[in-house]
Amino acid sequence: MRFLCLERHVKKAVIVVDMQKDNVGRFCKEIIPNIKFLIEKAREKGIPIIYACDSRYRNDSLFKRMGMPPHAIRGTEGAKVIEELSPKATDVVVEKRMLSAFFGSDLDFTLREKEVNTLIVTGIRTEGCVLKTVLDAFELGYEVIVPADCCASPIPEAHEFILRYLQGFKFPTPMLKELVKTL
Repeated sequence: MRFLCLERHVKKAVIVVDMQKDNVGRFCKEIIPNIKFLIEKAREKGIPIIYACDSRYRNDSLFKRMGMPPHAIRGTEGAKVIEELSPKATDVVVEKRMLSAFFGSDLDFTLREKEVNTLIVTGIRTEGCVLKTVLDAFELGYEVIVPADCCASPIPEAHEFILRYLQGFKFPTPMLKELVKTL
């Protein structure tokens, strides 16, 4: 009997989570050049870049429930991606109202249309929107990579804890320098 062995074709996409003017603070200074470098290298390889951006209404219940001031309000300057990481015409911007980039958005559809099966998730906050996006991606069947030096939190201990948590579930969390060798 003859068996046909097919290797799974790996098609990657870079997801940039919440790197918007209202969201980026001092805690992001170190990751901005890293994400920019990753985006540049990914574009060179033809890897899609997808920005998952907060897009809220002034009265979103999330603000009250989480004790946050309104931010990244749809249509405002603060909801735009920071200049250092500005999307190109070929990139995709997905608006999101909740923490996960998948919840209530067309991200999954967009990725499947592009035949993507492996995500490189970057951005902020490691313990919030990045984590929710990673876990939802996994549950939807994607392979997920979280470059440790391309995501951040204003609480360094939370960032480190979530990276260890992800490693415990066998999610790769390489440093950017190692990751770009495998793009």
